[in-house]
Amino acid sequence: MSNTVLNESGIKDLGDAHWKSVLPENQFRVLRKKSTEPRGITKAKGGFDDFFEKGTYICAACKTPLYTSEMKFDCGCGWPGFWTNIKDAVAENTDKDGHRTEITCSACRSHLGHVFRNEGFSNPPPNERHCVNSLSLSFIPAGSTAEISCSYRGPVY
Repeated sequence: MSNTVLNESGIKDLGDAHWKSVLPENQFRVLRKKSTEPRGITKAKGGFDDFFEKGTYICAACKTPLYTSEMKFDCGCGWPGFWTNIKDAVAENTDKDGHRTEITCSACRSHLGHVFRNEGFSNPPPNERHCVNSLSLSFIPAGSTAEISCSYRGPVY
């Protein structure tokens, strides 16, 4: 049973004009315009692909908790991978291309990435892979209130 929801609450969606005024341009393009960062945005490049510290991943826009570090795994796709999400924190919608399933922050409707199912990973059920842009996330280390933001400032597609 998946922890995603089919309907976004949108309770923290303040509109694109607000997000454009508070987010760096590349984060705005990923979170609100559904762009994608290049694969392999690692710690060395300011991203979370190979980042495995203990803590909580939150939406880079509205700060809603989305994933815990226990849900993260090295899926080898080049983007941070999670096998599930915090219950009801992530919503899913069929992508405009009709082939993929987009995932968004349930609270603010910001684009996170895509979810893929039944790929044969040895993770616990529900056998999902949430392929998430580092730019969509911030991280709060266990035992801290300090937020670590993705510092990648390169191009997005």
